[in-house]
Amino acid sequence: MSHMNYAEQAEHLAGPIALLKAYLTRCAHEVADDAVQIFGGRGVTRTGMGSLVELFARTYKFDAILGGSEEILMDLGVKQAVKKMPRAVL
Repeated sequence: MSHMNYAEQAEHLAGPIALLKAYLTRCAHEVADDAVQIFGGRGVTRTGMGSLVELFARTYKFDAILGGSEEILMDLGVKQAVKKMPRAVL
């Protein structure tokens, strides 16, 4: 990757990285929901045992926003994948 120019990076890496970012934000959402369920009432308090769970459940959304909206990332990833698909021969 360090020996690729910008055009090659965009061609080969943009789609897979976009899909990976979208997948990771969905995984973070699942992890936050499960952690709050496991911790119960403690998972929503800002102090005590559940403080880290509450902090993660409250702030993981910011990472998703900074990475780009999921719809745009998935659209980019699918468009890149479709460009590289071989043509169907019937």
